[in-house]
Amino acid sequence: MRVLHVSDIHCATHKLRKVLQEEEYDVVVATGDFECLSAVNALEDARAPVLAVTGNLDDPEIADVLEELGYGVENDVREVNGFKFAGLSGQEPRTSVEILRNLSFDVLLSHYPPKGAVDRAWNGAHIGLIEVRRLIEEKEPKYVHCGHVHESQGWDFVGNSLVVNAGSLRSGNYAVVDYNEKKVHFKRV
Repeated sequence: MRVLHVSDIHCATHKLRKVLQEEEYDVVVATGDFECLSAVNALEDARAPVLAVTGNLDDPEIADVLEELGYGVENDVREVNGFKFAGLSGQEPRTSVEILRNLSFDVLLSHYPPKGAVDRAWNGAHIGLIEVRRLIEEKEPKYVHCGHVHESQGWDFVGNSLVVNAGSLRSGNYAVVDYNEKKVHFKRV
């Protein structure tokens, strides 16, 4: 299964539409910071199921529209192609962690990276959330998709969980993760 992972769109609707039209994928995951409704609505161009969570810069209206369109997966689990995807809220991450502790899932979508993995900011500080790391250590999902730290596009492991930070789509970065081959491809638009 090929997973198209976009994050930190920051109203770059034209780039999102281009990636959705040109890339090959079986599911789209979006890990927050849409910042405008046009970016959320652009997800309707997807040719496969879409799962999304909000980021720290998204207002409640973004979360509402994601839910209305059937893309929102915050504090919930949705099965797609045999994988159970869970979503951690970018607006209320600590509350969301507590909810997800009681659920079973294979894949975690989080705007925030876990502390110490693909979370190094421009100043060298690790700015991921320790709560996200603890959730990953406890639940051991196969995959974790995140964003937030634009300059830390890359992958790492927390235990056996593959953690992927797609980078910022506004800057032209995104990722395609092949779950069958267990490979991460970082791309630019």
